[in-house]
Amino acid sequence: MSVWSYCRRLVSSRRPRAPHDTDLARELASWVAELSARYEAAGATPAEARRRALIETGGVEQVKEAVRGVRVGAALDACLRDARHAWRGLRKFPTFTFVVIATLALGIGATTAIFSVVDAMLIAPLPYRDSSQLVFVWSDMAHAGYPRAPLSGPELADLRQRATQFTGFGAVWATSGTLTGDGEAEQLRLGVVTPDFFSILGVNPALGRAFVREDEPPLIPNRIILSGSLWRRRYGADPGIVGRQIRVLGESMTVVGVMPDDFRLLLPRDAAVPEDLDAFVPFNRMLATSPRTTQFIRVIGRLRNGVTVQQAQTEIAEIGSRLSQEFTDYGTAGRTFTIAPLQRDVTREVRAPVLALFAGVGILLAIACLNVANLLVARAATRTRETALRMAVGAGPVQLIRQSLIEGIVLAALGGAAGLLVGRWGLTLLIALRPESLTRLASARIDPLVLIFTAGTALTWGLLFSLAPMAVQLRTDFPALHRDVRQPQGAIHYRARAALVIAQVALGVTLLVSAELLVRTFVALQHVDPGFRSDAALSFRLPFFGSRHRTPEAMISFARTLEAKLAALPGVTGVGAVTHLPFDNIGNWAGPYTSKLGQPKATAGVMADYRAIGPGYFEAVGAQRVDGRFFDETDGPTGEPVAIVDELLARRFWKGERAVGRRFAVDPNSTGHTDRMVTVVGVVRHVRLHSLMEEVREQIYLPWRQTPWSPIAYVVRTSGDPAALAPVVRRVVAELDPLMPVYDLRPLVEYTVKARATQRFTMVLASAFAVVAVVLACVGVYGVIAYSVARRRQEFGVRLALGARPAGLIRLVLADGMKLTGAGLLIGIAGALASARVLRHQLYGISPHDVSSYAIAVPLLGVCAIVACLIPAWRATGNDAIDTLKTE
Repeated sequence: MSVWSYCRRLVSSRRPRAPHDTDLARELASWVAELSARYEAAGATPAEARRRALIETGGVEQVKEAVRGVRVGAALDACLRDARHAWRGLRKFPTFTFVVIATLALGIGATTAIFSVVDAMLIAPLPYRDSSQLVFVWSDMAHAGYPRAPLSGPELADLRQRATQFTGFGAVWATSGTLTGDGEAEQLRLGVVTPDFFSILGVNPALGRAFVREDEPPLIPNRIILSGSLWRRRYGADPGIVGRQIRVLGESMTVVGVMPDDFRLLLPRDAAVPEDLDAFVPFNRMLATSPRTTQFIRVIGRLRNGVTVQQAQTEIAEIGSRLSQEFTDYGTAGRTFTIAPLQRDVTREVRAPVLALFAGVGILLAIACLNVANLLVARAATRTRETALRMAVGAGPVQLIRQSLIEGIVLAALGGAAGLLVGRWGLTLLIALRPESLTRLASARIDPLVLIFTAGTALTWGLLFSLAPMAVQLRTDFPALHRDVRQPQGAIHYRARAALVIAQVALGVTLLVSAELLVRTFVALQHVDPGFRSDAALSFRLPFFGSRHRTPEAMISFARTLEAKLAALPGVTGVGAVTHLPFDNIGNWAGPYTSKLGQPKATAGVMADYRAIGPGYFEAVGAQRVDGRFFDETDGPTGEPVAIVDELLARRFWKGERAVGRRFAVDPNSTGHTDRMVTVVGVVRHVRLHSLMEEVREQIYLPWRQTPWSPIAYVVRTSGDPAALAPVVRRVVAELDPLMPVYDLRPLVEYTVKARATQRFTMVLASAFAVVAVVLACVGVYGVIAYSVARRRQEFGVRLALGARPAGLIRLVLADGMKLTGAGLLIGIAGALASARVLRHQLYGISPHDVSSYAIAVPLLGVCAIVACLIPAWRATGNDAIDTLKTE
């Protein structure tokens, strides 16, 4: 039979009162009439003749069913009948149906919400053309404590000239600049890019054009591309903006294009390039001739069609090896380039916590579905008479299995539909709670892939949990028609439900211990001493631009006046300036340190984080002095070049000796060579600048008066509320220079909160999953024990009649519950140990095998299970013994 013929017959079979049904009825009636006539001719009465005719045909309706069973669409008819039967059965017991659907909605909804996050952050391609061909290029300087370092301009030129596996390379660097005119001055986040940067990404401006080679300026850029948000916010979405002149960085620039509203620059977090840049300007023509060891640009490459990442890595490593031989600037360390697929590199830091959440919600879904399976087993145990009756009238194992599967699918479909609603609400909540490191989470949607995943999850679990009642149904026999459903033969049902409960408890322990480890990690992070105090302090940034502050002398003069005015404010106890605040998203400033002048970065062997600070900064942030002194006003442009180092550098560079008074060379101007000798005047405790969970690199602090830097951040410590100081700070700055914008004005504690945000987000969700898992596991324990008590009601009545004490019955019931719980706890501990090993990279200050975490989680679940057992145990003693026996 052709597919077309099969489809036509299938459609025909769906029509009501199909012609073939009429023909079949007419043919059967004719055959019965003919047989009846024969028996009447043989002397039988009409009634007897018809009876014999029906017996000989095997029954009219039976023949019709047999014929229908071999027609096209017969299986579909049977499934539809079973679906209608399942729906009627569920409508008869609305409480049972509601509990099952609610449980499934909770599990499937949570899974849907988290999968939406996984899809948006880990699966969905980046919003660039053929994003799988994009790679991020790093310079591997692990020997200097900088395994993921940026590249220099000459190195970018080398890659363009020598690489054959790539169609091109683009570069970007993040900085800031002040926009003036057309309203108040505004500080912009600027992206300095190569002309081909947007074509490498495969993104075109929504208005105007991208940069071309001719846009590269000799020194100061005079072309600019605006972001869609800046265009709408500042210029009211004026389509005539292209070609207009605006002033940025004190220079006149021509707007050549506007990027799409949804354009975001999605790069790895340690690239320190914000995704929401306000505008873009081109690099100048001196980029390729800058010092080879001045590494600051972030490079993206596009692979040629058919080239694998491994092939590209091999080529780029060979280029690094050749450069190491050709240029002595790299010293003995040489130069090593590595690449990482951009899609994977962007999600490198968030992949582990997101997958951990997905695994946790998967465990929660498994517990929920085990609970549903438990409910279905209990329901099957109460329907043994119905099942036996169906078997008596001809239902075979195939029909019983099909009915069980259909019922499971119907429940899964209803639970999946409700789960989509729960998932939508949950996703909205997740987006509201998301930390800054998970900004892509805002793009999560219930899209077709999520719908397919939800449908597949619901269908899979519907088929799986329908297996549990199926085992009970297939063990039903004909004597069940007259057997009391409360007889002890229900032990089989009890064992099936007990096994499911043990699995629930085991999974609950796994999730509860994992959540406990994450909670303890977050608590440990709360107590980490970052080396500074972030409470009661306000921070803000200022740019120096224009003719008034172009020279170092003018910048220093303005800074002194501003600091004096801020220090004189009521309640202010400290003021200090710094180039980079801890945990900010400004591009890092790092450089080498050597024992003598003139050594290139590569031969230095080690690098440190550089920070330029003003007098009073360490006092304002509460940094701890280990030795020597802090900077003061004598450490100015005319003073001796000095530095303060952290204790890590002091221990490494001057082992066992005092660092104060020692001299060493640094590279404050990022020339690629250590060109300034400085004297150590102080040693401070290490300040955690990048991560609360690790000490990344040594630190060197230089006087800002000797190394002016723009923009500059200020920290103002106050005895009152830092937020209340914000308008006063704006007023003081405006009095000194009305054109100078104050930006990033916020309490300093927000940076510390941000540093803990990802761990907090993971901890909160894991804890919520664990609470729900414990509740579901306890409900499962309660259901099994309550079922056991109900089936043993007669036994308990006999025991009470013979003198058993209620306390003894409670102990008996609790013993049954504790057997199940104990088995689940033992299995769960093994699962928790395995889960903790997976989580070990997300833990801090705690071992994956931390005994106290298990000592809290395991007894907690055990106590909850005891409480769940006490309710049916108490009910077992609440009935009058004589009344129970009479009822039975």
